[in-house]
Amino acid sequence: MGDDEAFDKIVALYEDELSRFINSIVSDYHESKHLMIESFARLAESGNKFLEQSTLKTYLFAIGKNLAFRYVKMRGREQHISYEEVIETLIGEGESPYTFLEREENKQLFHTAMGELKDDYRIILLLLYFEDMSYLQAGRVMSKTETQIRGLAQRAKVALKRKLESKGYIQT
Repeated sequence: MGDDEAFDKIVALYEDELSRFINSIVSDYHESKHLMIESFARLAESGNKFLEQSTLKTYLFAIGKNLAFRYVKMRGREQHISYEEVIETLIGEGESPYTFLEREENKQLFHTAMGELKDDYRIILLLLYFEDMSYLQAGRVMSKTETQIRGLAQRAKVALKRKLESKGYIQT
């Protein structure tokens, strides 16, 4: 297998996850796609440097995290709702309007609560529970020790629970 073919397989394997992760930081679907592409470009430029420090996924996500935070710092946190997101939200076949609205309200409450968390809390929860990274892998992405990550994750869960409770989150 050639280098280009191998790189194409890496892109296919991680592009969706990385794009979602970056979007959780920048809150801009189109910009997250651009930053995802930039992350892969930087990975290609880096050669095999990551092999010394971490897995490919953690190295790639660290690149994506850094690019996303740089973007947020430069542009600020403007929230945009795309046409595609509105259409996706409105499509809910086979369920009662009450169930649909309750589910959507819970999603919004959860999204809002996550957005109100400190950046480190939001990132650690995304890495551990949405990207299924280990404490060690998440530590590498965030440049922290495994022990620091465990403590950070515990504090993040408590903070998220408090935010959700204060917003009236309904467990279904």
